[in-house]
Amino acid sequence: MKKEFCIMPEDEFWSTQRFEGSHRHEVFGGTARRKLSIEDGLIIFLTSEMHDMSDKGIHFNKEFRDYSHKVGQKAWMQYYNKTKEDFIKRYGKSYL
Repeated sequence: MKKEFCIMPEDEFWSTQRFEGSHRHEVFGGTARRKLSIEDGLIIFLTSEMHDMSDKGIHFNKEFRDYSHKVGQKAWMQYYNKTKEDFIKRYGKSYL
């Protein structure tokens, strides 16, 4: 399987590598932010249940989505050695 650029840390809720049957999810959505997420390595791989096939899924579970946003912002700031203000300039707001 194709390895994709990912700076997200491994987590109990997602994988940082594509696996059989996985769904790629861009941590920050919307047309413009989805593209930035892919460029910046802010992607995760989820089972269908944890993506959009149950109430636990990131598309329906605000707590899960908020958690991924916080982890994503921290990973971005650390990986790129940037500040919260830099993140806001790129993604429009802070999730911390």
